[in-house]
Amino acid sequence: MQNTINRRRLAMLGASLLLAACAAPVTRVEVGEVVIGKRMAVKVDAAWNQFGGGLTAGVPTWTMEGITIDALRFYTDVKDGQTFGPANPPKGRQPLIFKASMQTADIVAMFQSLQTLDGSSFSLDKLEPAEFLGGTGFRVEYSTVRKVDEVPLKGVAYGRVRDGELFLVSYSAPRLVFFPRYQPRVESLIKGITLRG
Repeated sequence: MQNTINRRRLAMLGASLLLAACAAPVTRVEVGEVVIGKRMAVKVDAAWNQFGGGLTAGVPTWTMEGITIDALRFYTDVKDGQTFGPANPPKGRQPLIFKASMQTADIVAMFQSLQTLDGSSFSLDKLEPAEFLGGTGFRVEYSTVRKVDEVPLKGVAYGRVRDGELFLVSYSAPRLVFFPRYQPRVESLIKGITLRG
């Protein structure tokens, strides 16, 4: 009986999330060069959908299959002392503040905190140096289990601090089907990102 009630609650939460996603404004990202933030230039080789509204917390978010399935997020132009992620985190959680003096491990820990704000789990699978935005940054592979529906996700993120600003791009999708389907395309897109000015 308890399992049935829990399944119904999870289904209702999933439905609520889906309805919220349907109500969020969606725009088409066409093939070509797109500038995100003030100067992050992304070469798009296949059309994406961009979501706005509350689900994205003001972070440019693209998807191939739908915001509740896969999400490519762009954290750009984050200056020293600025909030990373939502300015108003869940009750009992402090805003995440970026400091230009942060080392890679500190930034990854901050990213982990962002991924677990809603109670989801996070596992760091791999951390390594990587070329990003014309210099050496870092690449992270991670796994999460989304709390709202217990879906296991796989993710990859590239980050770099340049001129005292943080630039980080992450992609996550369900581990078994969607992540392996889009990972090569996403990583190629991220590696091709440049900064203007």
